[in-house]
Amino acid sequence: MPFVFECIKPVLRPDYKVAVLGGGSWATAIVKILSTNLKRVYWWVREPEIVEGIRQFGHNPLYMNETQLNHKRISVSNRLAQTVKKADVVVVAIPSAYMHTSLSVLPENAFDGKFVVSATKGLLPEHTLSVSDYFQQFFHVDAQRMGIIMGPSHAEEIARERLTYLTSASANPALAEDVANLFRCRYVVVNLSDDMKGIEFCVVLKNIYALAAGIFRGLGAGDNLLALFNANCYREMTQYLQTAFPKADRVYALSPYLGDFLVTTYSQYSRNRNFGYMVGKGYSVQTILMEMKMVAEGYTAVANAYTYNEEHNKLNLPILTATYKILYEKVPVRTSIHRLLDQLK
Repeated sequence: MPFVFECIKPVLRPDYKVAVLGGGSWATAIVKILSTNLKRVYWWVREPEIVEGIRQFGHNPLYMNETQLNHKRISVSNRLAQTVKKADVVVVAIPSAYMHTSLSVLPENAFDGKFVVSATKGLLPEHTLSVSDYFQQFFHVDAQRMGIIMGPSHAEEIARERLTYLTSASANPALAEDVANLFRCRYVVVNLSDDMKGIEFCVVLKNIYALAAGIFRGLGAGDNLLALFNANCYREMTQYLQTAFPKADRVYALSPYLGDFLVTTYSQYSRNRNFGYMVGKGYSVQTILMEMKMVAEGYTAVANAYTYNEEHNKLNLPILTATYKILYEKVPVRTSIHRLLDQLK
């Protein structure tokens, strides 16, 4: 059941300005939602061709170019500092692998007095930090001014206005509710949660296990074996979360945990599943990284989660370990998977 906040006073005023950082598929989908609800959305993208495409034709020419946007409500720019300065609320949708490189040009006080909402799924590889931890450590953003918007959501389906459920989470109940209201629309339902850290790490782990499931599929596993494998993945993921961030009622809020895992594992749109599938088919990691246009965050997340477990949790996680050894120690795929099969339950 979703977490319910009662008797909360809004912290975001109707006149607050909202900016989105990032130019990929997920950022484009977010801008589509927000420009439906708001009169003006400020949007930072790195690529000049995206700026030109939005201004002239109303769509992102590099990502989801079939998605028409209400460009009359969008102020798009490749000037990061100016975009951040204009905003009261900053929604960050930069892939975690590029976030520090993108934001390190900003001064430490760039987000002073602003609310920061993470829509990024992954850990920053340079520091093994979640996005909320990164903003708190590098830009001194108070936890009460941080939120996340996550869920079992593929940008491609949101672009087609297919009904989607998201979760807004924050240590600040009022902020979680206000962020939810920014995103609620005809085709987006938003639930609330107070488990910000758990959801942040869940979306890291589900990318890893979706990649692992893709390896299984690439090796020729059928639905029967994949169902057993996914059940083991979810159990391992839950064990990791409960050890790192204990929370008794997490299991009852299935949408941001099990739901996000399932959509990433089974969907044709899942970059992580497709990455793993190519590994299972025998492609090298280097070849896959060169061929894939979009970032599969599960690849870097495997190394981060494995290292974190070795240093902190010290759990026996055979699926995570096998995936790590395949990707980073070049253990033969079939050898590693056959060993893993003996440990599934």
